[in-house]
Amino acid sequence: MSLPNDPPLRILCLSHLVWERNLFQRPQQLMTRFEALGHEVLYLTLMSSKKWLRLPASERTLAIGERGRAKNLPFVPGSKRFQPVRRLSEALLCRAGQAFLQGADPGRRVLWVQHPCFLPHLDLLPHDLLVYDCMDPFQSFSSTASHIPGLEKELLARADLVFTGGRSLHRQREGSNPNMHCFPSGIDYPHFARGAEPGPVEPAVAALKKPVLGYFGAVDERIDWELLRAVCEARPQWSVALIGPLVLMNRPPVELPNLHYLGPKPYDKLPEVLRGFDVCLIPWKVNELTRFMSPTKTPEYLASGRPVVSVPIPDVVDDYGAVVRVAGDSGAFIAACGEALAAGIGPSLKPEAARTWEETAEAMAQRIRQHPRESA
Repeated sequence: MSLPNDPPLRILCLSHLVWERNLFQRPQQLMTRFEALGHEVLYLTLMSSKKWLRLPASERTLAIGERGRAKNLPFVPGSKRFQPVRRLSEALLCRAGQAFLQGADPGRRVLWVQHPCFLPHLDLLPHDLLVYDCMDPFQSFSSTASHIPGLEKELLARADLVFTGGRSLHRQREGSNPNMHCFPSGIDYPHFARGAEPGPVEPAVAALKKPVLGYFGAVDERIDWELLRAVCEARPQWSVALIGPLVLMNRPPVELPNLHYLGPKPYDKLPEVLRGFDVCLIPWKVNELTRFMSPTKTPEYLASGRPVVSVPIPDVVDDYGAVVRVAGDSGAFIAACGEALAAGIGPSLKPEAARTWEETAEAMAQRIRQHPRESA
């Protein structure tokens, strides 16, 4: 924890994730906690110019407490098709953060990077410490441009501090930076523990036939659609619900009467979503993308008291294997779901492996304070 006489840090976060109500992820959680610790924060990200134009002004720039702001900026049209135009968009985003860092006293300017794409533009920004928060194996996403792995290798070597978002990801990156520290994603425990308390159920979930087996998070290439098809066809009396934004698809590729895509829901409504679930699912594919991920949803599910069934993601097995049912094929997954339904809903659970976001942010800030800083 920062000492009383420590001046606050000024943290510029460059992120690939839009700041929105419906998908509040690791960087948003961390920046919110840094602001609560007394630090100044500016969060910058890029989004589709068409979506940006449809955004109300109140969602283009948002307050993060009293000392922070998040700005969703538009890509220059053509960024998706032409790499030079995308680079221009990234450079303009970095220019938008210049005044924020230039206005800070030397010794306290922290440049926090969430994605390697910003590396070519970092010299535009005066800073005393460069932090790379490595949260995902970006090289394994199908949408990742071919030059990103090379940029990440350079960013890992150049960063003053590297934080990794899970144990498997940390092991994969080990040796690429001498100041690398593993910080698995935390949990907003009081928020998700509300799901274990009596209260209203999100209406779209409440309307489903019981029992409800649910998932929330990005609905993207990680989802094992054939696994969900097998579950739905084997147990037509079960309702399977998916909550979250669609990524790189217009609709789920599987259509069955008991598979329900309910769209994204605001972060503050997720406890109400959880109250309507009887079992929580992590129905991901097991591949090069997911084997290095540490799903934040695991401790969030457990905080609601719901039984959890997951495919064998290494970090889920290592950190939560004692309290999560893990199944490696569709037959075992269906059987595990049946066992979870029979076990029923229990009290809120906070496993030892799950740090709160407050604990995570404080530990990260301590690492930053302890690291010698040089102006750049």
